[in-house]
Amino acid sequence: MTRNRIILLAAIFTFTFSFSFSFSLPTCAQAPAEDPVSEAMKQSLVFLEIAAYPYDHYRPWKRMDVIQRTACGNAVGPYEVITTASRVTDAAFIRARRFGQNEYINAQIQVVDYDSNLCLLQLDRNSMTKPLQPLEFSETYQKGAQVDYYWLSSIGRMQSGRGYIEDHKVLKSTLSHAHFLNYLIGNISQSASSAQVFFMEGKPIGIAASSSKTNKTARVIPAERIRHFLEDVAEGDYQGFPAFGFDTNELLDPTLRKYLNMPPEMQQGAYVREVHTLGTGSEELKSGDVILAIEGAQLDAHGRYIDPKFGQIGFPHLISRRKIGESLQFEIWRDGKKETLAVKTQNFAAHEMLIPYYEFDRQPKYLVTAGFVLQRLTRPYLMKWGSDWQGKVDPHIYHYLQQMSYKPSEQRKEIVILSHVNPADINLGYHSMRQEIVKTVNGKTIASIQDIADALKLNPDSRYDVIEFEHSNPTVVIDRSQLAQADALISQRYGIEKLVNIQ
Repeated sequence: MTRNRIILLAAIFTFTFSFSFSFSLPTCAQAPAEDPVSEAMKQSLVFLEIAAYPYDHYRPWKRMDVIQRTACGNAVGPYEVITTASRVTDAAFIRARRFGQNEYINAQIQVVDYDSNLCLLQLDRNSMTKPLQPLEFSETYQKGAQVDYYWLSSIGRMQSGRGYIEDHKVLKSTLSHAHFLNYLIGNISQSASSAQVFFMEGKPIGIAASSSKTNKTARVIPAERIRHFLEDVAEGDYQGFPAFGFDTNELLDPTLRKYLNMPPEMQQGAYVREVHTLGTGSEELKSGDVILAIEGAQLDAHGRYIDPKFGQIGFPHLISRRKIGESLQFEIWRDGKKETLAVKTQNFAAHEMLIPYYEFDRQPKYLVTAGFVLQRLTRPYLMKWGSDWQGKVDPHIYHYLQQMSYKPSEQRKEIVILSHVNPADINLGYHSMRQEIVKTVNGKTIASIQDIADALKLNPDSRYDVIEFEHSNPTVVIDRSQLAQADALISQRYGIEKLVNIQ
């Protein structure tokens, strides 16, 4: 980002927030002055203002309008606060306000983990009148217990809400493919989706990840996940959380159990339907295995086990609570007998997926030639088609998304598509083409978008570039003699400052 753009962003950010953010949160009762927790939180909470500047995934050479967000920051050090990663996606500028201080405090992202939905921010200590009071998160849990939650409003007032712990569940992350333990809070008195800190019996037990106004419920990231995150950050080389690299089905069908030669008395175990090429178990498990136990915890036919604290809970918790590189003992049923496997915990970055689940803080990969927009297929790109995007996406592409996202290989590291065509004389007859998967360019099989850049240099004596697609779709033929002039005209007409971004 250029210096002038940063200055412009900061100016827009300051103007907008100064005139609108005092009215941006729902009106709610101020926390009672006699509440000792509320008083204490004045030295531990900050109000965060975020300006995000995301890329347009349909026109990847452009950025969208600046998005303004707010969040709660919870002190975990004298100058460090934790918040949810969902609030800082594509952040260009972050600043904080603390209780009793009018001056803003600049903040920088120290570590962000979109899978766990956690972010650690470093505050500018030179802008602070005094250090914050760090919170000590407690792993206390009691189903049905009353909880209170707190945050600092945009006008510097302590605010509070109340609810009850309804349940705990292993759920898919609000941002990614990952699965984690969550506390489910019911009957909440105020919306809680911006990292408000939740207390039970005077102790902080987690921060809000999302909420539903309709059902008056909130999903809370528990202390266990927060501690894992902070301990990993403290070690200096952040590794993240393990992710499982296989899919399971319930094993309720007695016929299937008989087919697997399982004894009638053996009623436990989850069936491994599919094994990926990424994640924990991807190297050790096979499709058709039955996972009987992990680290001695027996799995039932639904893939759940009995946790000493939480009772019945999904097996992904046994994996996500571990550190990267640990060895877990899997007891499995394979080929008619029990086996024990040492399974190493692994995770993977979103960009390693065949079709990335998210793509924050980076410009999408693309290449524009003769007006043909060739780009890496990602889930954010598909979501640009609207709320019911699944029904608008070509079935062939949707198959790759559903069945192949976690299975990159040397032969197929990325899916590259012809997204759409920017009309020009050089591409007459092709204007309606879109959502076509690129198969070859100049005879070279395409395994990644880098391959396209390489392929366009092939056959230097040929007059044409030739692009072929899967499913025998029309072949694109580009006249190289017209290409340089056409690219210059297309760049100017469609505001494409850079025709190639493949890093």
